[in-house]
Amino acid sequence: MLATAHDAARAALNAELRPLGIETRHYGVLATLDRQGPTSQRRLGALLGLDKSAVVRIMDELERLGLAVRNRASHDRRAYAIRLTAEGRRLARASAEAAAVVGERLFGWLAPGDRERLVSLLTGIVDRAGGTSAGGEANRP
Repeated sequence: MLATAHDAARAALNAELRPLGIETRHYGVLATLDRQGPTSQRRLGALLGLDKSAVVRIMDELERLGLAVRNRASHDRRAYAIRLTAEGRRLARASAEAAAVVGERLFGWLAPGDRERLVSLLTGIVDRAGGTSAGGEANRP
């Protein structure tokens, strides 16, 4: 059921983002860069839980769309510093509005207590899948 819910939510967000010319994978990167400011590809991947090759693919697409640029980091010529363009910042905010519309459609029908419970349950699943308890300590048998 989690996979089905995830697929349905992703499809709904993709449909809402389509008129903006981007997809969910782009939205995650745009939103993160809008919040964090310029950052390295490595840090971006860590923040989003993406491997290096996925970040490179998404960044290639965002550069082609004129939404982000990669420049060599001044402190490490092997690394890239990624930043949004003006159009990327505009689209990050427009896509956040689109995501809010989808979020309200998907979760707006839940009572506040139910929403809190859902977040708590999903957080517990994520924590346990990663080998930590809700308190962040490693699970032990």
